[in-house]
Amino acid sequence: MIVPLMPAELFDVPALGRLLEVILTAVGIAEALAPWIVGRMRNVPGSYSGGFLILMGMALLGATAVAALPKRSVQP
Repeated sequence: MIVPLMPAELFDVPALGRLLEVILTAVGIAEALAPWIVGRMRNVPGSYSGGFLILMGMALLGATAVAALPKRSVQP
């Protein structure tokens, strides 16, 4: 549920539909490809460690990107 809420907080409503289209398409493609890529990486060297290291790096990159988002000022 956080995926639609963050763009709604950061961008105007008219741009929200287009943003969600791009974001949700990218999420769907990543969710479809990530297990296949990790499985291929498991088959080649015989260990999950390389695939999991890549997934941890991607999670860290995502957390860094979220932390870098502009702060919204709270108005009374």
